[in-house]
Amino acid sequence: MFMSSLNLVSGEDPIDIYCPSEFPTYNLNSSFHDNLKLVLGLLSSDNASKAGFYNTSIGEEPNKVYGQSLCRGDIGNSTVCKECIEKASQDIMNSCRSENAMTWYNLCQVRYSFQSFDVKAYTGKYPKQNDEEKNVSDPIRFREYLTFLMKNLSNEAAFNPVKNMFAAGEIDYPGKKTIYGLVQCTRDMSLEDCSSCLSSAFTEITTCCSYREGGIILSRTCNMRFQMSQFFNASSAYLLVYPTSSEGKRKSWILVLIICGSIFVLALVVGLGIACLRRKKKRDRGNFYYAIC
Repeated sequence: MFMSSLNLVSGEDPIDIYCPSEFPTYNLNSSFHDNLKLVLGLLSSDNASKAGFYNTSIGEEPNKVYGQSLCRGDIGNSTVCKECIEKASQDIMNSCRSENAMTWYNLCQVRYSFQSFDVKAYTGKYPKQNDEEKNVSDPIRFREYLTFLMKNLSNEAAFNPVKNMFAAGEIDYPGKKTIYGLVQCTRDMSLEDCSSCLSSAFTEITTCCSYREGGIILSRTCNMRFQMSQFFNASSAYLLVYPTSSEGKRKSWILVLIICGSIFVLALVVGLGIACLRRKKKRDRGNFYYAIC
């Protein structure tokens, strides 16, 4: 049932597209254009779709084209992955003439360039759809839960080798609500580079969206997203528990005991002082009586 909904998503418009004007542009039917078509064809091939991540290049300088595709880690159907890459490739060819471009869909991303992808510098993008998300009622509390969720997912994606640099999860939020999160890195990155990329993405998503009910940060090498509604395959996710209930109660009881203990000690000191003062007054009166007699 969920996979059919994934098919619908792959046919939608892209989340965002990167088509910079500062890079050279190519002409139709040029050597670069011919190589680009071949590269995009390879990215949507059966072998590439089954792998879920693919790097390739075709041609010789100065018309050499590098290409890369990545499907979201919760897609278990290679056909869905293939269809998404095909649609993304078609759109990027139709909408951009730059020799360096990239497009992001919900289920995949496609990138090509006249330069190799050896440099893994972080360059995050903020999709316009973030502005359409509603604000949460308690942003401070929400940010605490969101931070716990996304930090754990980032560590899971970066340092758990069986995850293929992808992690999705959810956490219960007060008020019978749930926060869903997803992170992913391209698989040509080192563990440390993936962790660094997700850390940068988290900084940006916290700045832009930690007071909203959802947010997305996109980059060439990693992506991060959260929503208050489920947007990924549930079988790929795991549940996190925010560690506040028992610890918070224990800290509250400790605080109560400290306050009560302080009040008791203060009352005891004041009581002893009053008792000593009364005894002193009685002794002084007795001495005065004997002095008169």
